[in-house]
Amino acid sequence: MIGKKSPERSLTEVRLVEAAAQLFARNGFKATTTREIAQLADLNEVTLFRYFPHKPDLFLAALESHLSRIKFSRDLQISLSEGQDPEVVVPKVVMFILNALITQPDLQHLLHVAGFELRESEAIVRDSLGPIFDALCAYFKKIADKGRIRHIEPDLAVLGLLGAIAAHQEFRSIFNKKGFSPSVTEQAIEAYVSLCLHGLRPD
Repeated sequence: MIGKKSPERSLTEVRLVEAAAQLFARNGFKATTTREIAQLADLNEVTLFRYFPHKPDLFLAALESHLSRIKFSRDLQISLSEGQDPEVVVPKVVMFILNALITQPDLQHLLHVAGFELRESEAIVRDSLGPIFDALCAYFKKIADKGRIRHIEPDLAVLGLLGAIAAHQEFRSIFNKKGFSPSVTEQAIEAYVSLCLHGLRPD
């Protein structure tokens, strides 16, 4: 797997990975050249290939770098493990998702590229996001079994929440001129939580 050369990346690697993430997210995998990445990182292609012999290596390193930054807060971990009420937990989950999207605007695009252009990246996505997805599914199953929400496939609940937020963040600037400001998320959190709880609460 890419990224196992050493626990700490060199400054040169970091520059290359960050430049690659920007360009891959903006242009896709095929349309991004190693020359463009080297130029953005203010390096030459010879240096790039010394660290990343193949272009897919660089994409996987960029994707892995962004995915490694996604972690539950301690507070959210406790809330999920204790099976606290959805009125308490769902706002924390929404904030977690929004923070991931807002603080890493390239991540969603990198995931799109990974899914459509570089299928060999599935293992990295699964290894990075799988534990998070499993923890959320386990939570929704737990509270459904206790009758706190309607019985629904846990993965459907998680994917529905993730998809609704990600899609809205992606398209709001196109279809809604007012939108939600990325720096002020209280309104967004309230709207997403209301939508989710409305769909999950028992009749």
